[in-house]
Amino acid sequence: MEQLVMIIEVGAYSERQYQRQDGKTEYFKSRGMVMKHGGDEVYGEMTGEYASKNRDTSFDKNRPYVARGFYKHRTWQDQNGQTRHENALYITDIQAL
Repeated sequence: MEQLVMIIEVGAYSERQYQRQDGKTEYFKSRGMVMKHGGDEVYGEMTGEYASKNRDTSFDKNRPYVARGFYKHRTWQDQNGQTRHENALYITDIQAL
């Protein structure tokens, strides 16, 4: 997916420690942002090394960007047995025009 967006808000870089199934400790790295595409607002996240690389990047809120990434869908059962759905946007590249 590739979209022309304006950045509304940029979150802080974060690293969250977790245990892999094999017992090794790793860190989930992320930096999220709220973007406007036409009349829609969407939240997306940079993750992994791309997020780490952009931990201190400043994004101009008055400038258009081209955002590239992909959507991921997950389905799960909530505590009441209802099927729930979630879509997440992962940003793999974002460049100012």
